[in-house]
Amino acid sequence: MNSRRGRIAWILVGVVLLACLIYKSGPSRIASDLALIGTGLAVVVVLEFVVDGFNTLGWWFTFPPDLRGGTFGRLFFVRLAGTALNATLPAASMGGEPAKVYLLHGDFPVATVVATVMTSSLIFSLSKAIFIAWGMFITWRHIEVSREFSLAVLVGFLTTLACVLAFLLLQLRGFTDTTTQIVRRLPIPKRWMVRLKRLSPAVDAEMAALYRSRPRDLALAVCSHQVAFLCGVLQVLFLLRRLGLPHSFIISLAIESLGMLLGFVTFIVPSVLGVQEGAKLLIFTALGLPAAAGLTVGIAFRLTSIVDNAAGLLALAALKGRKKSALVPARSWVASD
Repeated sequence: MNSRRGRIAWILVGVVLLACLIYKSGPSRIASDLALIGTGLAVVVVLEFVVDGFNTLGWWFTFPPDLRGGTFGRLFFVRLAGTALNATLPAASMGGEPAKVYLLHGDFPVATVVATVMTSSLIFSLSKAIFIAWGMFITWRHIEVSREFSLAVLVGFLTTLACVLAFLLLQLRGFTDTTTQIVRRLPIPKRWMVRLKRLSPAVDAEMAALYRSRPRDLALAVCSHQVAFLCGVLQVLFLLRRLGLPHSFIISLAIESLGMLLGFVTFIVPSVLGVQEGAKLLIFTALGLPAAAGLTVGIAFRLTSIVDNAAGLLALAALKGRKKSALVPARSWVASD
């Protein structure tokens, strides 16, 4: 109940924040910019599903080669459902991960699914760090930004990189040590802990096989995510063009990579209303673009994410329909082969 109230509180704060941003930027200007985008928003939505497809491909490459055949479609919808839960559950950006394990139980060995969920999360974060790094490098070479803003971006990136590397070290140490340290701090039933401990050796073996024996799959997973991020750049490029603003690839790359970095910083409050929109406003201002246009782009991406999450929840309902019991994360995590 407390988590639910907390989520409602965040939503209310976000509504107030967004209302203030719209008021200060000029409601008429925002409405005019949204009218310029118009039906073009459908293009952004379609590109969002393309992004989902390439990110799913990155996850697909973390599965053992002999288990991949004919699974991409199911993984796409499971990932879509998990992402929707990540955006709606009050558990940072990890609320949908247990659901992925549950939805894939019966299609793959449980240890394999747990291992791929953990490794794909790390690979996704590492891929983001790589994209942010080369995005910032190109931005600083071609666009003049203030020293203060550049310093803040650098500190944010280094903090992000440190967190990603710490996550990598935890995985390399083994699933057993990692989960033991984490679950002690979470309100998880003891029977879950027992089953998690039982699964740990198999999960460790799965992760070790990926990191040490399948460098090609690792590289392909990272490349898949990079293509997904580039599709995000195309979304920004398209919106800038619809708004009649400078729409070079470099400017679009700067906006997307900076937005991604701020998304890392706000990991603990994922997709909170007002935060994403405010971040876009800040980025546009730093790059010398109209603040109102930044807020408009943020709203456009908010509408896109609503459609994407709605599709994910529909996918979740359809996938749950194939199960005999309700969506109880315990069933997915405690099942063993």
